[in-house]
Amino acid sequence: MSMPPSRRIRARIDLPVLLIAALLACGVAQAKQTDKNQPIHINAGTFAGSQDSGKITFTGSVTMDQGTFHADGAKATGYTDPDDTSQWQRVVLTGSPAHFRQTQDNGTLVHGQAATIDYKVSENTVILTGDASVVQQGRGEFHGNRLVYNTDSGEIQGTPAAGGRVHITLQPRSKPAPAGGKPAAAASAPASGATSAPASATTPAPAPASTSGTR
Repeated sequence: MSMPPSRRIRARIDLPVLLIAALLACGVAQAKQTDKNQPIHINAGTFAGSQDSGKITFTGSVTMDQGTFHADGAKATGYTDPDDTSQWQRVVLTGSPAHFRQTQDNGTLVHGQAATIDYKVSENTVILTGDASVVQQGRGEFHGNRLVYNTDSGEIQGTPAAGGRVHITLQPRSKPAPAGGKPAAAASAPASGATSAPASATTPAPAPASTSGTR
């Protein structure tokens, strides 16, 4: 029996490491290329530490923004670049869960969540650990114990927990309607002496505390 086109296709992958190249060959060059050139803004209720010490701890509804990239959590620890303490090298957010989102160059929203989100600024990667998930709206979902999302290329790498699996849900691609529409089937001729009933009209369906730094 054929599967209805509207049903999702589910794949269970048993590989210890799964590399989905460019979000299944469609994510390359789709991640927001300009985000990495934007300043990083961190807001929180309180913070302790200093950029010169190389470490600042933020608590109280922490948010971090860099262009279209946004992340939030209950707590965050920021690490500055040892060679230039005015630059963020890494920001680690934790929460129940912590979240991130980014708008790609084609307008698609990518968002994810995990117990820990480690944004490695200098490497353009987001490492999600602990019941991690990443969703590319309209395309698919990725679930695993550890997922690595590249904010520059859109690639995702997944690793399951010990004895577990990585789960992928793909949305089927919509097929365009044939030009001119599908021709109607020919009506059968009425029996001799019979009167054809008029076609019924079809009713159309309704239209459906803060600190900042640059990289």
